[in-house]
Amino acid sequence: MVDFRSILVERMEYKDSILYLYCKTFYKVLGSDYYNKYDYNVYHRKILKFKNVKRFEYYLDEQIYNFICELNDLQEELGIDYFSKIFYKSKKRNRLYIFERGYFEDFIMIEFKNNEKEKIVIDEKEKYLEIKKELLKILQSKKEKFEEKNIKLEVIEDKESSYIINLEKGEKVATLSLRIPNSTRYYYIHYKQNFHRYDWYDEEYHTVSEIAKQLNIILDRF
Repeated sequence: MVDFRSILVERMEYKDSILYLYCKTFYKVLGSDYYNKYDYNVYHRKILKFKNVKRFEYYLDEQIYNFICELNDLQEELGIDYFSKIFYKSKKRNRLYIFERGYFEDFIMIEFKNNEKEKIVIDEKEKYLEIKKELLKILQSKKEKFEEKNIKLEVIEDKESSYIINLEKGEKVATLSLRIPNSTRYYYIHYKQNFHRYDWYDEEYHTVSEIAKQLNIILDRF
């Protein structure tokens, strides 16, 4: 996410000094037109999490003139003439400014607590680790059943952002991939088998427990 026109903040939640921004991010480029560069019917949903937040404000474009001095000061601090990216950090004020398309090209100001650095965390990593934890528990619970059915399980990749296994029984082969989503792939799980052609992907709205339930069903059917 670079261009401020590629993100839309739909809602915000604040709890225990943590600010959550629920966003749509747009990635399909239509052309170079300033107002219609992206296809706003095609998007991913993301959650940005900011820790150690002291306060935050949401401003409409029409309200920017009330803060023109602060924004001019930010431009001078950063040595820029205009705002075109999404994130801008002011060390002087210990604030982060987020510019997003909104309906009037709005912006969000986040001020952090003194002497504490902000942390920006994309929730995908946390969800990935939770899914992986559930998947490992499921695989452990089915270990004896796999042995009884002569199902061979092989871990072919175990990295920080991906976990992939192969299941094999005779000519039957299936691959279950768990990965952190990226700009071209919204899902975490992709299950693919070579018999009775079947593919399964989780959806953005699926919870960890719903994904775990589906994984149980899939592995039982192998």
